[in-house]
Amino acid sequence: MKRRSAVLCAFLTTVALVSACGASDSATDSAADTSSGAFPVTIENTFGSTTIESAPQRIVTLGGEDAVYALGEKPVGQLRITYGNTEAGVYPWNESYFDPSVTTLLDNTTSLPYEAIAALNPDVILAPYQGFDQTAYETLSAIAPTVAYPDKPWQTTWQDQTLIVGQALGKTDEASEAVAEAQKALTDTAAAHPEFAGKSASVVSFYGGALAAYLPGDPRVKLIEELGFSTPPGIEELAATKDDFYIDVAPELIGKIDADVILAYDDGTTYASTPSVAGLGAAQRNSVAKLDDTQTIAGLGLPTVLSIPWALDRTVPTLAAAAVQAP
Repeated sequence: MKRRSAVLCAFLTTVALVSACGASDSATDSAADTSSGAFPVTIENTFGSTTIESAPQRIVTLGGEDAVYALGEKPVGQLRITYGNTEAGVYPWNESYFDPSVTTLLDNTTSLPYEAIAALNPDVILAPYQGFDQTAYETLSAIAPTVAYPDKPWQTTWQDQTLIVGQALGKTDEASEAVAEAQKALTDTAAAHPEFAGKSASVVSFYGGALAAYLPGDPRVKLIEELGFSTPPGIEELAATKDDFYIDVAPELIGKIDADVILAYDDGTTYASTPSVAGLGAAQRNSVAKLDDTQTIAGLGLPTVLSIPWALDRTVPTLAAAAVQAP
């Protein structure tokens, strides 16, 4: 993955979010159709299929560790987090699960750490929410069976991520239960905040002097929709010009991001230094929910069964304050 996309994914990031639709339906159906604990199991992915012969004992995750933790397992290796991280190098909602004596943190600042992964002698490599290419997939698959993302890069829903990991670990029933619990947190939040219902909301990142908008299919956008918001026409128009999870927005197109509510992730300086923001309707009526804490941004940007409850506690008040100002 290119470094810039990685930052966007984290800056969310991008890693919050995912809702029920980004990944292919076949991935969800396949996971649901496999009885818990059944091996061997074959899981389809965007590059083909992966067969896991027996329950994995040594798990490496390239994303997906939240589902592994939620299902009662610990990976022998996972990626070191460098955005929204704790001092330990993990996300804050994972801190109580992470055991450095069990799990090695893998650095991937420039490329996937193939040698470090191989040194862990994994039984399976889980990457249900990733963006690597065919060459990387084949390299990883030469190390161990690799469960790649099922459809488009960086667009696997949090539900499908969990079900795919559950299938790979022989814990499909437990995965379904974890999804239902996180889904209830979203449903209960939406019910408690009727001011969200029917209002349009755009999700954008102000970073490094630039602006990016997240497009339909991105987990962040799906998460907001699950809270009751809809995608505004301007974002739909931008989506028609690029088949990706985000798009850079030129200054002359900033009006496209306007909505009843704007959820804005800020690097701490860019939002305030973007003069054209002031002309947006959402800015004029104070219905911009701006977040600049990296851990909170990461929690929303990478929705999982563990991050969703954590992130909702920290963001819903800000989002609600913006929504009540919307028409």
